[in-house]
Amino acid sequence: MPSSSQATVTVAVPTVNRLDDMVAMARTLVTQTRLPDEFIVVDAGSGADLEGAMREILADSGIDFTYVRSEKGLPLQRNIAIDLARGDFVFFFDDDVELEPEYIERALEAFDLPLDPPVGCVTGTLTKPPTPGGTRAEIYRAFGLTHWVREGTPELYISGGVRFITEPREPMVVPVAEGCRMAFRKEVFDDHRFIQYLPTYCQSEDVDFTWRISRDWSIVQTPWARLDHKVSPVNRIGYSNQLHQLIYAHYHFFRHYRRKTPANLARFAWAQVGLAGIAVARQLTKHEPGPRLLAKGLVDGYRRVARDLVGRPLPVTS
Repeated sequence: MPSSSQATVTVAVPTVNRLDDMVAMARTLVTQTRLPDEFIVVDAGSGADLEGAMREILADSGIDFTYVRSEKGLPLQRNIAIDLARGDFVFFFDDDVELEPEYIERALEAFDLPLDPPVGCVTGTLTKPPTPGGTRAEIYRAFGLTHWVREGTPELYISGGVRFITEPREPMVVPVAEGCRMAFRKEVFDDHRFIQYLPTYCQSEDVDFTWRISRDWSIVQTPWARLDHKVSPVNRIGYSNQLHQLIYAHYHFFRHYRRKTPANLARFAWAQVGLAGIAVARQLTKHEPGPRLLAKGLVDGYRRVARDLVGRPLPVTS
C-alpha cells in the first residue's frame, strides 16, 4: 500500500442542482496545501452550467477534471466515481462543504498511523457541528439515535444510529464515517461498493458502507483535517421523505448486520419508538412538517419495512 507521501489523490463529489454550493466547495479545493491530482463531479441535476463553472475554477490548478452525468442516488453516484477514480486515495465530500486549506494534507497523514488493521478510511472534523450535548443529545442517546457530543467514546447503536465526536483531542478510531467527509484507500473498493437499498436516495448509506469495511480496515477521525458542512438550503428531499427513509435505513441495518437476539430486538423496537416519538414531538412543538406529511412519512417507512417482512423487498443495487 502506498504511503501518503507517495500517493495520488482523487476528490469526488456527487451533486444535484447545487451550483452555488459547488462553486464555493471547488474554490476551497484549489487552495489546498496538498492539491488533489483528480477531481470528479457526478451530476444528477439539471446541469445549470456546472461543468463550465468547475472548469473555470480549476483552469490554472493542474488538477485533472472529470464531469459525468448520472441518475439520482448518492450510492449510485459514488459508485460511478469509484469506477472512474485513478487516485491511490479517494476523498468523498458533499457538495455543500468548504475545506480548510490543510484538509487533504492532514487527512493523508492519518492514513499512515500504525494500526491493525491498517487505516482504510479517514474522516475529518466539522468546524460547525450540530449542537453537541445537552438535553436533546441525551434523549437521542437514550433511544440509540444519532447525536453529537464534544468528547468521549464514539458509539454505533443497534440500528445504525451513531454518537459522533465533535472535538477529538487526537486521531481516534471510530466505528463509522459520515458521508460528507470520508476518504478511502483505493484498495477498500476491491471488495466493497455502496448499496442503494432505496430508490434514488438513501438515508445512512454512509453508515452501511463504512460499517462493512470496518471488518477489514480501521476508520480514523482526525481533529486536524477540518471542514465546514454548511447544509445547503437546496434540500434533496423533504422531511416526510427523510423520515420514511430513515425508518427503512434502521430496519435495513438491523436486518443485515445485527444478531436477532431478544435483547437486540428489544433495543431495535425501542429505537423505533424514539424515532416516531421525536417526529411527533417535532410536529407538536415546531408544527413541522404538518400532520398529513408526518403521517405519510411514518406510514411510508413502516410500509416499506412490512413489504420486506412479507417477502416483497425492494430491488437492491450496488
